Amino acid sequence: MNKVGIITYHSAYNYGSVLQAYATQVAVKKLGFDAEIINYRMREQKKIYALYRNGFGLKILLKDLMQIPIQGKRIQRIKKFESFINKKLFITKECSTPKEVQTIWEKYSIIISGSDQIWNKHSLEMEHNDINFMSPYLLKEYSGKKISYGSSIANMSDQELEMILLEIKKFDAISMREVESAKRMTKLLNREITAVVDPTFLLNKNEWINNMGLGEKKDKDKYILYYSLGGIKPLRENTTVLRKIANKKNLKIKVITPFAYLKLNDEMIEMHPDVGPEEFLELIYNANMIVTDSYHGTILAVNLNKEVYSLCENFGSEFRKTDILKRIGLDDRIIYDINSLHNEFKKIDYSRINSILESLRNDSYSYLKKALID
Repeated sequence: MNKVGIITYHSAYNYGSVLQAYATQVAVKKLGFDAEIINYRMREQKKIYALYRNGFGLKILLKDLMQIPIQGKRIQRIKKFESFINKKLFITKECSTPKEVQTIWEKYSIIISGSDQIWNKHSLEMEHNDINFMSPYLLKEYSGKKISYGSSIANMSDQELEMILLEIKKFDAISMREVESAKRMTKLLNREITAVVDPTFLLNKNEWINNMGLGEKKDKDKYILYYSLGGIKPLRENTTVLRKIANKKNLKIKVITPFAYLKLNDEMIEMHPDVGPEEFLELIYNANMIVTDSYHGTILAVNLNKEVYSLCENFGSEFRKTDILKRIGLDDRIIYDINSLHNEFKKIDYSRINSILESLRNDSYSYLKKALID
């Protein structure tokens, strides 16, 4: 069996990052290849996901200090992420610099770079980091077959892309996660670039259920899941609106906000600062309704066929969410104002959505199979 290396954001304490890495690994194995994730963990990534983020400004540090009351639960969360990374992913020895990566990657005849925002200078990992630390994701100096799967450039400018285009041109196969990104890269590279789905879509609903042991709880609470990567202000404002909706629908509210904490626990609202990747999927699977501003929160909810509403602020990299939702016919679930949730929305017809997803999934597998075999 041929061994394929995968390099991506697999070790951030971010649900979408670790789950997309897991899904990429599973998809490559389904195609008959032995997959191994190159355990590249930049120091900058560890700093940005530390309990207390020092060196990113006083405002960010103060936000973290406000979470002191739940420090124990946040530590539990970190331990659950590390457990998932080490037990669910097949990883190499840890590397923290581009030079260390180069000492181990020549054992692979093929390396897949992607998915996630590995080519985005404005990702959390790269925003304050030297661009040279992106070189392993660009497979710079690697001599084997180079494949990009669903790499995202997000909202980088053409001028910024010029810094990395020379290395991208050397890839044997290139695909982007967003249609608009594929169009931009087609123009910039003067070659046809494929748009594929995020790796989490490469596993269908039943595969996620079976692989993660998801199950419906007989005595479960009926609840709205609010998952946000925002700060304290949107947490306060949005839960105020959600409380009214929950009251009306006789639901509880379960809250996951890794970067913000308010003492909201009462009979209706539960904060969940200790949730790991598998528990996160469980909470999505058992929710009656999901409201999220997260890209992966949105698409995982769609893949598990949930009633989901995607909060978008209509600027920056929000197109990552709007791109896929428009592609699958769920643009009516894009919410630009939390108060829109007071409107009555038609129930999602998942028989139609799943048919579209299956077609996109098949096309994405076809791209990946051809890239690996040709």
